[in-house]
Amino acid sequence: MIAPLVLLFELLVVLTVVYVAVSLYSRAVRKSKLKRHWKQKGLKVDRDAYVRRGLKKYDGSIRRKLILLVYIIPLGAIGILVYTMNFM
Repeated sequence: MIAPLVLLFELLVVLTVVYVAVSLYSRAVRKSKLKRHWKQKGLKVDRDAYVRRGLKKYDGSIRRKLILLVYIIPLGAIGILVYTMNFM
């Protein structure tokens, strides 16, 4: 009985590492795009302030929340697989 719990814990650790990596990568890509947009448009506002505001908007966006699917999809697939193997 303890073995499935150990495997679930290991899966959660791996998914957390993947979530952090994807989250940091996505934020870096967004920051790069904001800097590129500031440079192309030749905006008069301070670049750091522009990037900070853009990242603040990104933090509240749906795109950032979709990264949580890193947890939902694998755990949901395992749950559906266990259910179908045991009860169907």
